[in-house]
Amino acid sequence: MDQLVVRHHAAVARLLWRFARTKPELDDLVQDTFLRMVRGLPGWRAEQPFAHWLLRIATNIGRDHFRREAVRKRWAAEPVPREDDDAPLPEAVDPAPDPAARAAANEIKALLTKLPPDDRTILTLFHLEGWGLAQIAAQFGWTVTATKLRAWRARRQLRALLSQSPS
Repeated sequence: MDQLVVRHHAAVARLLWRFARTKPELDDLVQDTFLRMVRGLPGWRAEQPFAHWLLRIATNIGRDHFRREAVRKRWAAEPVPREDDDAPLPEAVDPAPDPAARAAANEIKALLTKLPPDDRTILTLFHLEGWGLAQIAAQFGWTVTATKLRAWRARRQLRALLSQSPS
């Protein structure tokens, strides 16, 4: 079991970096992924690649995280600042190679937080992680056409947010 965690930790953390805002949040998402992996191992079919199965679990963890975050925002009277909000994410999993790219990635993540959870997930997986529409559709049980339409609508919402942003 430990060998599976060691072997796949970097890939899971790299994917979940797109979903997390802080280091403790990233650590929680990674831990949740491996806990769900352990619980789901009896249901894993040996004919499917293990890494693919594990990254699907991580994607679902990230999507659930986006949804919980949206509910918290909706019900919170005003945001409660947390001590760890300014803690940078570790560079080891941060796919941005230099400080300028990292700043741009953080701006994109900030804009994406204004979108609904499913829209954030689609844009994150398609544009930032390089997944195909068929792969995203299979992940969430949607048709490719529905996924393409959702991606188009999400990009349209993102364009509207960009046109409203004061930069």
